[in-house]
Amino acid sequence: MRNPFVALAVMTLVGSPAFAEGPPNPADLRRVTKARESLVPAVEKAFGPKARFVQLFGQGREMLAGVVAEVPVEPLGTDDLPLLAIVRYAEDTGAVRVVAPEFKYREARIVGQDVALLDGQGTLRLRDAKGQERLLAEQVGGDLFPTAKGDALVATLKTGVPGPHETAVGIIDMNGRVKVLADGPGVDATPSISPDGKTVVFVSGRTSVASFFVTTVEGAEAKQLTNVGLENWMLFGGPPKEFVPPPVSSHHMEWLSDDVLRYNAGGGEFWTLNVRTGHAAADVGGAK
Repeated sequence: MRNPFVALAVMTLVGSPAFAEGPPNPADLRRVTKARESLVPAVEKAFGPKARFVQLFGQGREMLAGVVAEVPVEPLGTDDLPLLAIVRYAEDTGAVRVVAPEFKYREARIVGQDVALLDGQGTLRLRDAKGQERLLAEQVGGDLFPTAKGDALVATLKTGVPGPHETAVGIIDMNGRVKVLADGPGVDATPSISPDGKTVVFVSGRTSVASFFVTTVEGAEAKQLTNVGLENWMLFGGPPKEFVPPPVSSHHMEWLSDDVLRYNAGGGEFWTLNVRTGHAAADVGGAK
């Protein structure tokens, strides 16, 4: 399940929406280019000439990539996305290996030494290095983001409330215990957890404008960080200068410290957000 108020972000072989409308941070462009050099031939060899890698999950030396059997001819809505096979990609060596060859997954993330796999029915399983799986949770909407320790992950949860735009944010430990951290009216989604494992930020539509909120792993009352005072009608004709865009997905978030989150806002834009102060700014990047 994707956030209905943001576009899907995919790092594709061709025409990546994340880099389609402006110059990206040079470091980010180099990372995607480097990933393509390894993933393109490996995916073709493993899955055939029509297969394409369409998304990178996570950050760091080890990442996962989603692979489609064939790129759809017509653009798809976020509720009609093709299911993925999953491969593992080592950024430092360029090594690629198949983790889950079946085209049945929505998302995947590395959690400690294992891989969390979310299928099209919202069932989350953990697969170890030997290929053995165990059930973690059901009714998971997506947006998987693991803790730095690999002992849990935050995710968007389906609430069971009728309608496609009712979701909550929760944390799932490796024993399968699920705790709801935030559940306001409408969409609460795209969570990310700080490296110290204490702070959870997420995007909510509860104010009618997609905005960052912050809570804790104990589920403290959520506090709005961005777009305070804005209403959706104020965005007609173009967003005001104080508008802070939401992330395209939790898979394109990385923490620069326990306080500062960096994320992909789409259209070639990356932003940083201080989760203590709410200060946000475009990250124009540099050559490093």
